[in-house]
Amino acid sequence: MQSKHYSPEEIEAKCIYRFKNRKYMGAGEKKKEGPIPGDVYKMLAAPAFAITAPEFDNGPWGEAPVKVPDYVNIIAECGPGQGVPLHMHAKTIETFMVLTGKWKFQWGDSGEYEVTLEPFDTFAVPAAVSRRFENVSSEKAYLLVLISGGTHDMDDLAYAPEVGQAIEQKFGPAIMDHVKKVGFKFNAGISGKHAKMT
Repeated sequence: MQSKHYSPEEIEAKCIYRFKNRKYMGAGEKKKEGPIPGDVYKMLAAPAFAITAPEFDNGPWGEAPVKVPDYVNIIAECGPGQGVPLHMHAKTIETFMVLTGKWKFQWGDSGEYEVTLEPFDTFAVPAAVSRRFENVSSEKAYLLVLISGGTHDMDDLAYAPEVGQAIEQKFGPAIMDHVKKVGFKFNAGISGKHAKMT
C-alpha cells in the first residue's frame, strides 16, 4: 500500500494544534451577517477552543485550525459555576470527557436529570437529547467535547426557548434577530408546529 509523505512543516501547519496558541471561539465569523456580540455568545457557549472541524463547517467551531472530515473537537475552559445552557444536537452525538475538575451534566427538556463526572469520566449524549454542563469545582477546569455522526452544523443545534427569551430580554429584539440570522435556534424540546415559530 502506498503511503503519503508530509514534511514537518506541512504536519505542523495542517495537523497539529498547539494549546499555547489557542483562540476562543466566536460565532458568525464566516457568515455575511457577521459575528454575534461577545456578551451574547457568552450566554450561549462556554469559553472554548475549537481544535478540529470539517473544512466547510458553518458552526461556531468552523474556525478550528485542524480540518478533519467527520467530527468536531473542542476544549471548553470554564471557571467555577460556568457552563452552557440547555441545548440539543438533533442528529449528532456530543461526547464529553472531563480533563480536569468536577462537572455537573444535566439532561432532559428541563434538565431534570443530572450526573457529576470527574477526570477522565466520559458521557456520550445521544442525538436529540437536551443537555447542559457546568463546572462545579472550585477552580478553572477543562472539558473535552467531541461532536460526531450526522452533520455537525448550525442546523443541528438548538437551545431551550428560555435561553432565547433571556437574550432578548437582556439585549433587545434587534440583537435577537441578528442571533437568529447567524443560525441559532431556540426550539429544543418543542415538538410539532410550534417548533418552527421559535
